[in-house]
Parts: sequence; C-alpha cells; structure tokens
Amino acid sequence: MVYSQKTGFTLIEILLTITFLFVGLLALLQVFPTALGLERASQMKTQAALLAQEKIEVINSQGYQAALPGDILEEALPSPFQLFSRRTVVDYVDEALQDIGFDAGLKKVEITVSWQASLPIISKEFKLVTLMVAK
Repeated sequence: MVYSQKTGFTLIEILLTITFLFVGLLALLQVFPTALGLERASQMKTQAALLAQEKIEVINSQGYQAALPGDILEEALPSPFQLFSRRTVVDYVDEALQDIGFDAGLKKVEITVSWQASLPIISKEFKLVTLMVAK
C-alpha cells in the first residue's frame, strides 16, 4: 500500500506570503520617519518653552521697575540654542489688557521664541505672556 499524500506549501503560496510580509514591513517602516519628525518637533517646542520661561524668570527677578517697556530681539542665543531667536516685548497695559502709553501699575511681558522648522520656509514659534504688577 502506497500513500501518495503530498504535504507542504506550493511556490505560489510562499511567494504570496513573502509579498504580504514585504508590504506590511514597508508600511511599518513608513511610521519611523514620521515618529522621528514628531519627536524632533516636540523637542524643539520644549526647548522654546524653557527659553521663554527662563527669560520671564530673569525679568521677574529684576522687578517691576527694571522691566522697561520696549521690544528686544535676541537673534543669536548661546550654544546649544543657536537655532532659536527670542523676542521680548514689555508694554504698559490697563485692566482690560489693552496697550496704553503710561504706567498704570500693570505691565504685560510677552516672550516669543522662534526657530526654523525642517522645511526652510516654515518658521515655528512659542509665545509666553505674563503680567507684572507694581508693588
């Protein structure tokens, strides 16, 4: 008695399996550059927030009288933050936060940190605003 039972996979089945695995791996590999780009954008935004917070802390530590109204642009920040620029705007404001030209005991401090995105035509920025009250 001879049994002629063939077991195993045909060449077509193996080629289809390899094709499906290859397509799946390609789809999975598409995710990595996107994830790296999102991680980099998050890192830049975090650094910008820290730079803005640092400047606000410096201004607060100097006190209300030392925060002179005006617009100051720092284009060249020290290493490792040379990709960033920081603009500080101090204005006199009233209770409705409208700009006024005289000291009513309230100042608005606005820090804007900008950086160049991966595409050279897109600029990103982070803005932080606080108020200072005369004591």
